[in-house]
Formats: sequence, C-alpha cells, structure tokens
Amino acid sequence: MTRSISAPNESASQAATIYPVYFVKLQFDTGDVCLHTGLGSISFGGDTYTGTGAIGSIGGVDEDADLSRTTLELTLRGLPTDLVSVTLNEYYQGRRATLYGGYLDATSQQLVDTPFILYRGRMDTAAVEQEETVSIRLTVESRFAAWDRPLTRRYNGADQQLRYPGDRGLEYVEQTTEKPLFWGQKAPA
Repeated sequence: MTRSISAPNESASQAATIYPVYFVKLQFDTGDVCLHTGLGSISFGGDTYTGTGAIGSIGGVDEDADLSRTTLELTLRGLPTDLVSVTLNEYYQGRRATLYGGYLDATSQQLVDTPFILYRGRMDTAAVEQEETVSIRLTVESRFAAWDRPLTRRYNGADQQLRYPGDRGLEYVEQTTEKPLFWGQKAPA
C-alpha cells in the first residue's frame, strides 16, 4: 500500500535540528489514553499527548500486499498508575489503537506538521509486568484479523434487541421457522 507523507514532514526527516517522535492513542470506553515519546505535552487532532520520554519499545510495523493479519507489539514503560489501572480494570479487547509518527523541532519544541498514521488496529492482549517499574506489553492487531473470527449473529428477536433496543423487526422470526406455507394453493382444511 502506498503511503503519502506531507512535504514538511519529508523535508524534516532529513534536517539536523529535527527529531522523530511517536504517538500512541489507545481508545478506551472511559476515555482515550494518548502518549508520545518526547517530553511535555503535545496537542494535535483535538487530543493532548502526554510525554513519557521513552515509551518503551515499538515492534516492527509490517504491511503485506495481500490482506492478511499483521500485529504490532507495544511495550509501555514508566506509565502513570491511572493508566495501569485502566488496563487492569477496563475491557480493552477490540478497542482502537493508533500509532502515529511525526517530527519535532528541537529548538521550538513544536511539531513540524501533522503526524501521520503508521499503524491502526485493535487492542488484543495486554500483559502487565512489574519489575523496577510497571510495564504493559500490548498487542495490537490489524483490522484484517477480524476476518478470521466467526460472526456470532443470530437473526432473531432477542439478538435484535441487544443490538437495537426497541426495534421489533425480527420479533416473529422464531414463529416462522415451523410454520407451513402454502404458496399458490389453498391451505388444507
């Protein structure tokens, strides 16, 4: 897949006073967790990203020409305790995660241009490890991983109520499975 990078980001990638910065956005039900590899706070796209220095490690971003599943492994270290609490206490599987790349001017501490998406997927597994500091190893899968999972959709009234409360469109489906139909003829007496 061809990616485009803006002209300011492309020229910044070759400048001596500019350094790369990575951004991670984890979207939980209670709110987004936004981190970056620099120091201080950086805002873009309506979100404020908290600097963690070295986030930890970011696995290689693989991209295949065919539509196969790829994974990204993030190891987040030196995290605030509230983030560790969110990971332990909140349902995270299937929630969105995005990795951005950008460039920061070393003198002004400002972004050169809007960061670009390096990887987008859904959180799969998280393991919390405690040594000198607490770290979280988070696996993010591409959206193509969902193609391998079976759909567990039942086309009946109960399933319809779970997805769309108040919708009665499938209310009588169960009754029609055993009902004899007489197409083009009179029903026997």
